[in-house]
Amino acid sequence: MIRELAGRIVQFLNNITLRTKLMLSFSILIAIPMSLLTFIGYNQISMTVENLVLFSVRQNFDQTISFLDYKISKVIDISNIISVDKNLTSILTKDIDTYEIAEQVKDAHEINAIYLTPYQKDNDVYRLRLFVRDELIYSKERVNIFSFNDIKETQWYDSLMARNQKILWCPPQYFVDDFGRKAEVVSAMRVILDPNRYDRIIGIFSIDILESDIRNIIKNANTTEKGVAYLINSNGEIISSSDENALNNLAAYKLKIMPENADDTWEDTVLDGKRIMVVRKNIKGTDWTLVSIIPYEEILSSSNVLKEQMFFLLLAMILVAYALAYFISDLSTKRIGHLIKRMRKAQTGELEIIKAPPGKDEVGELIANFNFMIQKIRILIEEQYRTGQEIKNSELRALQAQINPHFLYNTLDLINWTAIRNNVPDISSVVQSLAKFYKLSLSKGNDIVLVSDELMHVKLYVDIQNRRFENKVNLNIDVDESLLNCRILKIILQPIVENSIIHGILEKEEKSGNINITGREENGDIVFKITDDGVGMDEKTLNSLLQDSTTRESHGYGVRNINDRIKLRYGEAYGLKYKSEPGKGTEVEIRLPKTPSSDS
Repeated sequence: MIRELAGRIVQFLNNITLRTKLMLSFSILIAIPMSLLTFIGYNQISMTVENLVLFSVRQNFDQTISFLDYKISKVIDISNIISVDKNLTSILTKDIDTYEIAEQVKDAHEINAIYLTPYQKDNDVYRLRLFVRDELIYSKERVNIFSFNDIKETQWYDSLMARNQKILWCPPQYFVDDFGRKAEVVSAMRVILDPNRYDRIIGIFSIDILESDIRNIIKNANTTEKGVAYLINSNGEIISSSDENALNNLAAYKLKIMPENADDTWEDTVLDGKRIMVVRKNIKGTDWTLVSIIPYEEILSSSNVLKEQMFFLLLAMILVAYALAYFISDLSTKRIGHLIKRMRKAQTGELEIIKAPPGKDEVGELIANFNFMIQKIRILIEEQYRTGQEIKNSELRALQAQINPHFLYNTLDLINWTAIRNNVPDISSVVQSLAKFYKLSLSKGNDIVLVSDELMHVKLYVDIQNRRFENKVNLNIDVDESLLNCRILKIILQPIVENSIIHGILEKEEKSGNINITGREENGDIVFKITDDGVGMDEKTLNSLLQDSTTRESHGYGVRNINDRIKLRYGEAYGLKYKSEPGKGTEVEIRLPKTPSSDS
């Protein structure tokens, strides 16, 4: 079924014109990605716009809270000053039996002049009233000073008495001044206690602020046209609102019931079938909570406009793309298709030139350049192949020339017996060591040797060097016995030791030093560490050691050669690591997989 469907699709594509193919390509490669990018872009931008709107709401809300806190704090500060003033409390506690009328008139004038009138000049205070004992003559003033009887019948009197000296914030009430002007005020009530008897109330003062002042502050919390902000107390009474008409809306009243711990909350909820954002925060020093209700349709309104704009933009881009596709496809020819086929074949390694007439237009130039490129690639491949073969042959010939086993062993054997006949034991010992050294190096043509043989190879090399340099090198080998019968690549330790001697120890002033070789098993691997106390290397040399094939070469087996052989054999997880510090020496770590010998 699938094969049949694929065959039909291929047949369809083979039967349509190149122009149609280009149109389909544009549909897939432009229209669909463009639509996806537009969709993703819209979602990202709409989220950004929504976050910006919510950020603006938060800023305005926090600013409103700050303004309210400032206004409330002014009232609280005034109440704190008045309630504990010693001069005022001394006046209000005077004994009525000895309190002359003239003195009462004088005290009433002082109270007005010092405590009431000055604070009423403050822009944050509309009116300040003082309620005193009924028997005092100035309790009948009824301008700034009133009698206790004037407030005893109010609904909030009992609540005030129960709060001791805590401020009671009363809901808005209307006030008509002496000039007949009507004002709606919010009152902060507080009792004044006798400093000598805290169970005796000697006065009550009221600080009135205009509800319109509060409303003007609350309006700043409203950043949307249909949003509403209002203050509500713990009894569910509306203190003030950014929109008086909104208080008649049932939806606003449904949020009077405040949840527990509603301080500084952001709630995404649904009210009357509409999604809204409700923001709440308590006002310090009061039982008020500022509530802001923002319809989500207004938060998303900018995103909706953006959606329309991006849709029309997408439509315009698709139309332009299709127009360009039609124009380009109309100018295309079969030669382009032929060129594309040849280029696709070239990607797979089929380097065939185009035999069709190239022509003199741009397409023809492309075909001519393509044929020229193919010919150049063929030449380069052939040259590279020949060069590679020549390099391999040269290396092989050089290795064969360096090490001819039979000739080498016969010559060394001749030198050995000549030394014995002439009673020169030192020469005989060196020759024997050299013969063993090369036998281990050749290892019968095998690339894999035992660890024990590789260590013997190193010992023989150091022995020969010590005879040459008068025992300047002290070699210490500490390899676990369990590793001695494991199989590793040959000639990976000796070149490192050679570098330590030639480029490390012999470059010291005293031309002597120590080389330590340790071998341990770590996580199933063999780890050799070759350390010396030579002159060390600077950071530049150390960094280039494994990248530069010419760095510290050792008779054909350089550091890079060893590293490359290990990685080619065992993988990229294995190889060499260098640590060195000028004047202190060098440490080389060689990591190999543990491969036990089949004979062990």
